[in-house]
Amino acid sequence: MVLAPGILIPEIQFLILLILAVIVAIVVKYIKLPYTIALVIAGILVGLTGIEEIELSRELIFFIFLPALLFEGSIHIDLDQLRGNAKIILTLAFIGLVLSAFIVGILIHELTDIPLIFSLLFGAMIMPTDPVSVLALFKKMGVSKELTTIVEGESLFNDGTGIVLFEVLLALALGEAQFNPIATLLNLGYVVIGGIGIGLILGYVAYGVLKHIDDHLIEVLITGILAYGSFIVAESIHVSGVMGVVAAGLFIGNRGTQFAMSPTTRISILTSWEIAAFIINSIIFLLIGVRIPLGNLYESAFLVLSAISAVILARILSVYPLLSLLNLRSKIKIPLKWQHVINWGGLHGSIPIALFLGLNPEMPHWNEISVMVFGVVLFSLIVQGLTVEPLIKRLKIVTVRPEEVEYERIMARKISIQRARETVKRLYSRKEIPYNVYRELKDLYEKEADELKTLTSKKLEKERVLREKQLKIAKRKILDAQKSSVLESMRKGLISEDVASELIRDLDSEIDSLREWKDSRE
Repeated sequence: MVLAPGILIPEIQFLILLILAVIVAIVVKYIKLPYTIALVIAGILVGLTGIEEIELSRELIFFIFLPALLFEGSIHIDLDQLRGNAKIILTLAFIGLVLSAFIVGILIHELTDIPLIFSLLFGAMIMPTDPVSVLALFKKMGVSKELTTIVEGESLFNDGTGIVLFEVLLALALGEAQFNPIATLLNLGYVVIGGIGIGLILGYVAYGVLKHIDDHLIEVLITGILAYGSFIVAESIHVSGVMGVVAAGLFIGNRGTQFAMSPTTRISILTSWEIAAFIINSIIFLLIGVRIPLGNLYESAFLVLSAISAVILARILSVYPLLSLLNLRSKIKIPLKWQHVINWGGLHGSIPIALFLGLNPEMPHWNEISVMVFGVVLFSLIVQGLTVEPLIKRLKIVTVRPEEVEYERIMARKISIQRARETVKRLYSRKEIPYNVYRELKDLYEKEADELKTLTSKKLEKERVLREKQLKIAKRKILDAQKSSVLESMRKGLISEDVASELIRDLDSEIDSLREWKDSRE
């Protein structure tokens, strides 16, 4: 039995894929190989057995897998970190992607006999990044949260940019539209901003519902409806479903988790989405491996090597110049070491495959685009994916000290104790526990909180670097709060826009100096 042909794969194949994913997950515990890369290799081996029935359709990736992956990624992003790195992320995700796509298109056109419009189509298709394995590596190695946010944020936003650019170029390639640069830019802006607007509106509605419900199972279901609903609604009115999901996820992941969820619900939601993302990524990377046509890649070696070279060069010519310009025009300095990681860590995976699968095989130059897409994805996931860790080690970006790790453990325990105290207080106020139980638990957690407070103070007195780092974090939060109050005062008409702009500029300058001070230490 096949459920929804073209959208869902048969149940037996699905079960086999899950079993294979579990086997790979166990094996990689004993070998130094990133999980997603091991899945691709396993998929290639499965494909060599001659299995042809396992389907990886555009609909499967776009309407089933993609909303879940985007939502899971966005609910984990710290909005303060995103705001602090917004210039970098948006520059790379919008200007960087368009620039690199056009560079790829021009290079492919010059190196092969593929017409320029189809070469540009390939460029738009291949340049969205998918750094799943890189982010897992960052987490394992303890890479800076700011660098992690930049890489993840670029990926979340450039997916939407790449898809919109691809659709515009596809219409031009098939003769369904005439090129008009102004109309194209306006359409791009409408699609992106419209998608964000839909995501924020639906996110706010879901937030309002979550505030009045205290049932973690229902709340998990609501976030699921939000993830898929924001994508489907946005796509149905011809705006970006990707941007809709990202905006909704950011809203719920930051405001929703803080003000509309109990600790139990928060853990349930984050864990549920983490499991969903793990399962989906496992299936995607296995199926990518299965679908890679090794024979065709070998026969078209020149075309594949040309595509790989063009993509690498385009990434270099977009990342380094754009980030260098940002360094010149801002006090925020992106270290050259970070630029190397951003450049090489921009892997290409599921989005290019999904866009390619949506093409009609009768389209001109479909075969050439096929081998180029799969060739670049294979090179990116395996060669780049396996060399990111040695690059990070060689650049010495990760310098986590044992004292910092110990301090983080203490802070994590403090946060959990504070949540426990809030929960105990709420349970008692709702008359769900008797007074004697409340008193006992209150005293227990207060005692542990006092012990941790003393331990934290001693650590900060002893470790100057830790003390300075915590001082910077506190100052940053205070400055962010000041910015919010200035903007709120302007909205209420208490201060003029000119005064607000001046105050915001001063506060931004202080925030930039804090970041610059941090970067100089690395």
